[in-house]
Amino acid sequence: MTAVALERFLRARFQEEERVARDAIAGAPGAVWGVMADHIEQVLTSQDRGTTHTPLVQFGAEDPVGLLTHVARHDPARVLRNTEAGRALLAEHRAAEDGRCRTCAAAAGGSRPPAPCATLRLLALPFAGHPEYDEAWRP
Repeated sequence: MTAVALERFLRARFQEEERVARDAIAGAPGAVWGVMADHIEQVLTSQDRGTTHTPLVQFGAEDPVGLLTHVARHDPARVLRNTEAGRALLAEHRAAEDGRCRTCAAAAGGSRPPAPCATLRLLALPFAGHPEYDEAWRP
């Protein structure tokens, strides 16, 4: 379990997240993600007021508005902002030559914090279901 391997893993996941979000934006240009709750479930409302309807009965959703609200909260723009924040944290907590985080070492007053640092381990946690996730990274 090295900090370099964790950094590489995080960069790859951020790249995947960005690609998927950008593909979603390209597939629905001008879309504004939200939920309009009437008896017809609506996932996307475009700027020209067109809508894409998704009947969630086929998925067996007991609370379609709750499900759609969750989906809408994770729109591509939010994913891109989250990816940008993750990359900034990754840059802030990059490992030094000895594999230890410079930022955490400075904050610890020169003591030797664990490698990889807790910040990078926490950044990786949302990807714990990925086949390349190393359980040794779990905080």
